[in-house]
Amino acid sequence: MIENEQGGAPGAGDETPEPEEMTPQEAAGFEEEAAQVDVPAPAASGGDEPAPGVDDALSEEAAETLEPNALEVERENRQDLADTLEEAAEEAGRPRGKRSERGERDVKEPKREVIPGEHLEPILPEEQPATPDDEFGYAASAYADSDAVEEAEEQSEAPEPAPAPREIKELAADARYQATGKRKTSVARVIIKPGTGEYRVNGRALEEFFPRPTLQKSVRAPLETAGYEARMDVIARIHGGGVSAQAGALRHGVARALVEADPNLRGELKRRGFLTRDARAKERKKAGLKKARKRPQFSKR
Repeated sequence: MIENEQGGAPGAGDETPEPEEMTPQEAAGFEEEAAQVDVPAPAASGGDEPAPGVDDALSEEAAETLEPNALEVERENRQDLADTLEEAAEEAGRPRGKRSERGERDVKEPKREVIPGEHLEPILPEEQPATPDDEFGYAASAYADSDAVEEAEEQSEAPEPAPAPREIKELAADARYQATGKRKTSVARVIIKPGTGEYRVNGRALEEFFPRPTLQKSVRAPLETAGYEARMDVIARIHGGGVSAQAGALRHGVARALVEADPNLRGELKRRGFLTRDARAKERKKAGLKKARKRPQFSKR
């Protein structure tokens, strides 16, 4: 076996030297110093401030034996423990909010809804003096309102006063008044003369030429308005258009002839629309179209 320079076995130089043994006096002094240092365990408090008694527990002798930053590390550990406990309490349902001076969180108050115009003062109606009630408990104002409503209804239901009777002009026995009436494509040449109210249209009676009662009433309207329905005969020649257009043309021609006989009738006949030429007519068909504006359906193929 090869011995090293110190003369020992191989690897003997790598071993650490054994510590020196303490004397009984040194061991007793160290135990006394360790007994004097009493560090309490961290308490589970939920405040921001560290648990009381930290500075008191760490005495001056313990501060000398510990490292320079040991006191701060201990305070940080206690603060972390307090924050952990507080977070656990919040997760369990504790309300969140700003922390107060005591370390507790304040509950947030809900925001109050702002009503527009809340600061304005309401305008109250003026108080009306109370009216004495009758024996049945109804106020006199109720009677007044009901009377006013009844009067208004009576006025609305009352018929309009009839106009003063107009003086009918006396016409000569041999007088003849001629006019032309038109409607759409119909043309009516009308002659009125004193008679018994007979109508001859294209040599036929009015009821025969216009079988519809509505058309008969329309043709007789101008003479009835003027008051000559039983004092004038009407002779007319009509061509073009349909039945309705021919009735309109005949009425137009009779009204024009009445104005020739008595100019004072113009205002009343004009107001009723008998003298107005109704220009509405069917629009003519155009080349390439089915009707005046209707186009044939488009076909791609």
